[in-house]
Amino acid sequence: MTSLKDLSILIVDPNGEAAFGLRQSFIAAGAKAHVVESLAFAERLLEAKTIDAVVLPYSQDPLTVSFCRSLAMRNIPSVFTSEPPARYPTRNRLSGAIIAVKGLIAENDLRTYQPLN
Repeated sequence: MTSLKDLSILIVDPNGEAAFGLRQSFIAAGAKAHVVESLAFAERLLEAKTIDAVVLPYSQDPLTVSFCRSLAMRNIPSVFTSEPPARYPTRNRLSGAIIAVKGLIAENDLRTYQPLN
């Protein structure tokens, strides 16, 4: 298992569906994991703590889009726990939750990520 020692991961899970399993996986890999139920709480935590990556459900609602733009301005990678609708082109369809953290992914362009070893 890859070590995520000293990384701080924020999990946004409004429905409580994925948070426990994700949190336990991150902790087992050595990361600190914070779970919040809303983007408002996530924003507050971003102001108070150093966060290395944020995991959240995919959505195109204005609040999520604004939140993701804020993350991009802070150079914090965002990772989605659900797939975008099929009408959006992707190289590979995603299955299950995607877990990516700073230092483990490299952005090739606006749509694709390539894992680094």
